[in-house]
Amino acid sequence: MKFLKHIRGRSKNKNASAAEQSQGLYQGLLASHSTQSRSWNKRAATLPPKVLRNIFSFVCPHALDETYDSLEQSMVDGEDGGCMLCSMRDLANCARVCHGWYGVAQDFLYGSIRIDAVHYCELEVTLSEKRKQRSRFNRNAEPKDAPQQRLQLLCRTVRETQRLALQVHLLKLPYMTRETSKVDLARTVSALPNLRYVDLPEGVYSDDAACHALRQEVQARCPDLRKMRYIAGSEHSLSLLASGRHWQHLERLELAHLDVEPATLLQALAFLPTLHDLKMSHLEWLDDSVFSPPRTGPLPAFPALQHLTLSDTPALTATGLTAYLSRPETREALTSLRLSNTGIQPQTLHAVLANAPRLTLLSITEIVSRSFPIPSPPHLASASLQTLHYEITSATQHSLHPPASSYYAYLVSSLQANGLSALRELYIRDPTLAETLLLVPPAPAFSFNDDGINAGPPAPPPPPVLRPLHPLNIYTKGLDELEWNLTTLSPAPAPGKRASLSPQRPVSAYKLLGAGAAPSAVAALGSASTLWGGAAARDSVVVGNGFGGFLAVPRDDDASASGGGAGAGGASAGGRGGLAIRKKNSRQDLWR
Repeated sequence: MKFLKHIRGRSKNKNASAAEQSQGLYQGLLASHSTQSRSWNKRAATLPPKVLRNIFSFVCPHALDETYDSLEQSMVDGEDGGCMLCSMRDLANCARVCHGWYGVAQDFLYGSIRIDAVHYCELEVTLSEKRKQRSRFNRNAEPKDAPQQRLQLLCRTVRETQRLALQVHLLKLPYMTRETSKVDLARTVSALPNLRYVDLPEGVYSDDAACHALRQEVQARCPDLRKMRYIAGSEHSLSLLASGRHWQHLERLELAHLDVEPATLLQALAFLPTLHDLKMSHLEWLDDSVFSPPRTGPLPAFPALQHLTLSDTPALTATGLTAYLSRPETREALTSLRLSNTGIQPQTLHAVLANAPRLTLLSITEIVSRSFPIPSPPHLASASLQTLHYEITSATQHSLHPPASSYYAYLVSSLQANGLSALRELYIRDPTLAETLLLVPPAPAFSFNDDGINAGPPAPPPPPVLRPLHPLNIYTKGLDELEWNLTTLSPAPAPGKRASLSPQRPVSAYKLLGAGAAPSAVAALGSASTLWGGAAARDSVVVGNGFGGFLAVPRDDDASASGGGAGAGGASAGGRGGLAIRKKNSRQDLWR
């Protein structure tokens, strides 16, 4: 019995020592981990604010949205499958890490506020069930309005904390929330003195009586507003801009369906010194007199703008626009011009481009019923234009020769004249125009007869070919298509090479050289022959590549396949029996 107790005691001592050893090892690992975590926390707390801003920009990308567009038009993170609400939640968790992160994260959270209606992820399925106010007698209750509740919480936060209210510059809301929660929106806006943009209901832009209180709050509490719209019914509010009492920092202005005098419009625009983007649509009374140079009188001149959009203004012609561009300050400022259903016809665009040396974007959308006038005006020419929207459609699509085809022929001639040297993107509504630009018959690179001598008189000059200096993206779309089709036109090849979409492709020389060919002809084809594994001439078949160029395909020689016989031009290096042996996986074999 004592012997058994001794064995049992030894086993207990071994187990106790093993437990103590493992416990010590665990304590050591825990201590090292805590030390490392404390050191990491110290390093994280001492990160400079610039580094933290860069990190937080990846955590919540939509916080960097500083555009003056509505919530529906500024889907920053939704394009790549992200969820804006989840990104904001992650950024809020980053603010709770340490005091060093708190201030930087708060600037991101309250600088550009975005209240979305739903989660753009699988979490919305779970949350939508939890939002339902279910009871014993009502199992299918309507869910709570989450955006309205978020707006109410934001209203309470900014009204209680002035420091956070001063940080808010942009506030974007869903359409239904801004239309149904006017009272909460007015209480929120009244506490944001530095607000630059807010999504407002449509009644604010038309002076609706239901939105009068909200409009008064925006005028009184938000003097730094940068974008505003005036639509039918708000003519009186537009005239108040001439008093200079509110919104002197507007940068973007939209006018639509208004019925005011040209003098009222010019006086209102004169009190907006920072205005650089103006959009005017459905103004039938707008004519050339508004854009004419100022005469001696009380009326101010039309302001110099960077972006000008004109839509449904049939009384405005190219004469008034060129008169506007005749002033030096306007000619140097205008960079973007969009025209849609105006009196400025495509045949007068050459005069507009000639007076706009800084223009980088031009868009014209017209429905034509007559063909392009004859004789044709000068070609379109601009050294600064990079993007051109040339969307011309015919009023009737059942005629034998649609009128729009003549307008696109004028565009093709302008492109082939290389007048638009800086053009990089072209948008057209003719799905066949890209093929017209690409399938121009190429001029032969060389031509020899059986004796290696030039064959006959020189060929007539080929038609002009579009040879851009940089890649040109051509976007085409038919009337029955929803998406743009992209075709890229490569730059012109180096001198001495034939123009093609793939300039590096070897030129075919199918049976152009005979046994008694001249040495100069052999030398001219030497570079093409070496690309195909032989120093002499070879036979090939010419196949079109579908884009205006040609693909040289080597002929399958029976003698080469059998491995015997002599080559057509003598033995080649590395060949067996005078033939060049090609490996199965070599680049020279196109069919294996």
